[in-house]
Amino acid sequence: MNRNSLTVVSFGLALALSSPALAQKPALAQNTGKHGGQTAVVAGHHDAELVIEPTKIVLYLSNHGKPLSAKDNAIKVTIQDGPKKTEVPLKVEADHLAGPLAAPLNKGAIVLLSGKTEDGHGVSARFTVK
Repeated sequence: MNRNSLTVVSFGLALALSSPALAQKPALAQNTGKHGGQTAVVAGHHDAELVIEPTKIVLYLSNHGKPLSAKDNAIKVTIQDGPKKTEVPLKVEADHLAGPLAAPLNKGAIVLLSGKTEDGHGVSARFTVK
């Protein structure tokens, strides 16, 4: 086998092995947003900003940097705080979605977003409480 053939075979094998890694995974929280929360890019161009307060969780959505209406979104929040798993219902409050927390979340708790925006794009994001 010549060197070029070996390179092509190696590249093909690397691509085949990496394809599961290219499957859609939840966006991971990255930066601090304008409301002080963690942000993640979801559905390729939507931004989700999650603000965690002691008594509630607040979600702001935007599309290419422009605020997205909070109405008509079907987004579910699931919280894994140690062994405790909780679903938090979100309701529209002005330009954002918010849901009550029974108690403040512990550092390291995982917050998962899943659902669809009003324009039908899928939302999947994972945040870790800092």
